[in-house]
Amino acid sequence: MSLVYFIRLRPIIQALTMVSLLAACSPPSLIVDPLPSAQPVAHTVRWPAYRTSGAAALVSKPETEPVLPDQRQTYDLPALVDLALQIHPETRQSWEEVKAAAARVDKQRSAWYPTLTALAFGQYFKTSIPIVESALISHGYGAFGGLELAWTLFDFGRREAMVDASLERLGAARFALTRKHQQIAYRVATRFFSYQAALAKVTTAQQTFESAKTNAEAIKAKLAQGFATRPELLLALQEKAKANYDLQDARGSMTQARAELTTNVGVSPSHALQLVDLSQVPLPDTLEPSVEHIVDEALAQRPDLMAQLSELRAREAEVKKARAEFWPKLSLKGNVGNQYWGDVHTNPPSRQNYSSDDLVGAAMLNLEWKLFDGFERSSAVREAEARQQAGQAQVEALRLEIMRDIWQAYADTKTALEKREFAQALLRAAEESYAATQESYNHGFSTVIELLSAQKDLARARYTEIDSRAGLLKSATALVYAAGGKAEED
Repeated sequence: MSLVYFIRLRPIIQALTMVSLLAACSPPSLIVDPLPSAQPVAHTVRWPAYRTSGAAALVSKPETEPVLPDQRQTYDLPALVDLALQIHPETRQSWEEVKAAAARVDKQRSAWYPTLTALAFGQYFKTSIPIVESALISHGYGAFGGLELAWTLFDFGRREAMVDASLERLGAARFALTRKHQQIAYRVATRFFSYQAALAKVTTAQQTFESAKTNAEAIKAKLAQGFATRPELLLALQEKAKANYDLQDARGSMTQARAELTTNVGVSPSHALQLVDLSQVPLPDTLEPSVEHIVDEALAQRPDLMAQLSELRAREAEVKKARAEFWPKLSLKGNVGNQYWGDVHTNPPSRQNYSSDDLVGAAMLNLEWKLFDGFERSSAVREAEARQQAGQAQVEALRLEIMRDIWQAYADTKTALEKREFAQALLRAAEESYAATQESYNHGFSTVIELLSAQKDLARARYTEIDSRAGLLKSATALVYAAGGKAEED
């Protein structure tokens, strides 16, 4: 067991764990595969069937056409997260950053190989050599074509340090990619719960409006029979207008929540998304009593912390490289080619002009050792060591931030579990109270003020129950996200 042991919220765990599937597609080589592709299937899709149907299979080539949500499909949370990971621009950005880091590794490794350069040039020349009482002047044409080889044989670890640094930064980029996937999944999950809560509030506001409308009609009928007063009818009409106002406000909030959700998925708000109902999402029922264990798990698996550690090791490699600059470099250099001299004239003239065509070459071992550079290398070492210390401080700061986030999310989830119990009890009590008050009012034993008060209490209890459900789901998602989102199923 990893993370699912402390909170039994299977859809959230599965949604945030999907990033592990995407991260697993990165091959051991330095070539990074493009984005995964998933083709939505018709009708309602649940994650177990969605995962085993091959719809989330990874491919090695990007889609030629952008993936858009299927309006015939009803998405649950894991399927919606998978859609966001395919089409959100931040996913593509993270992939490209990993590919750039892989290319930098190959770039640094190229320093281990020799360089081969083709050379060619042509010239017209005129030279003068002093002789007795005159000068020997020659002029003509020259050309050279050949190959030049340069190969660094030994550099006291400079190249090795740079390759190590680039490899560590490639690892950091991959960890950052995983964390970006988790971040997108977290944002989609929280907006999903907010949107579902907004939908539930619209339904509740509609129920409250219908109840207010029914009460107003009942009081109006009693007024016609002389069993109610006009002030009572005005109070009922006032509550009806207030319920209608709340209904329109709930619809406006629902539209805003829908726009937030679609934007975080990566599509325009004009696209219609068919989603499962919030009541179908199971709620957490237990919480691991030891928050310290959750912290230990997070410190061992948080991708952003792993990325910071990789960056720290890269800076340590840069320190080694800066120190290696104090030592010499041994390299092999050589060239081979054909040298041509043509139509060479001399003055005083010789008996004939001449041409020359020769194969020439050279090979040498070069030892380069910079003895003094105005303390540039010493400054570079101090800079690299300071960056290393700064990286160490960043790791410690992130560790503290992770512990703070987990403690806060843990406390929020624990509080949300308790609030959920009280919200359910409040709703049951409010429903029973309203039913009893309405029956009592119909028999003439309660006043209209008591009836309208019970109606308002029921509306508030319904809203409280919806908020408690959404709040519990959000806080549980925040706890999974803070812990790193890596879990395995029961």
